[in-house]
Amino acid sequence: MEDDEETIESIFDEREWTSEELSAELKKAIDELGWTPVELADRMVSLGDYRPHRTILRGIHRALLGQIKVSGELLALVKQEVRYKRRLRRTYDCLEWTKLPDQSWTTKAEDFIITLLPQTKGRWKVHMMHTETGYSPSWPRWQDSLPKAKEMALLTLDNAINWLAEVEQERTAENQRSPRRAINLAD
Repeated sequence: MEDDEETIESIFDEREWTSEELSAELKKAIDELGWTPVELADRMVSLGDYRPHRTILRGIHRALLGQIKVSGELLALVKQEVRYKRRLRRTYDCLEWTKLPDQSWTTKAEDFIITLLPQTKGRWKVHMMHTETGYSPSWPRWQDSLPKAKEMALLTLDNAINWLAEVEQERTAENQRSPRRAINLAD
């Protein structure tokens, strides 16, 4: 084997990472996301983490401080979220936002009307509604800036699209399971 040839070890870096290195990697990824530990905990709950919110948050804080070793699952999740956010930016970068007379901003994407509503202290609330069904996903926490509100809108939009697709799949599966009876109108 040649010296410059890639091996499994060189690709996946089989060495043992220190708590400090893992904490630094986690912090770097969270910073790229622009999230606080609370926002990461919210995302983990939305993805199915069944633990109490305060337990998740305590674990994140301890991992960031290097008090505990960052789990592989947590680091993998945060790095995947970074990739996910980059994909959302690429996909929806061309959205045209319109400023309304009430100082809110609005756009339409994927059959959703998205509105960013100004709140007190420079914060923004994300609101959206599906034009065909009227479905409106839960409002995320208020965002501290307009750019953060736009990013949260994209994340909420993608979650809402996935939720609608899951509901449609469940309806289709239910329709296939339920018995069909022929009705004889002559009787």
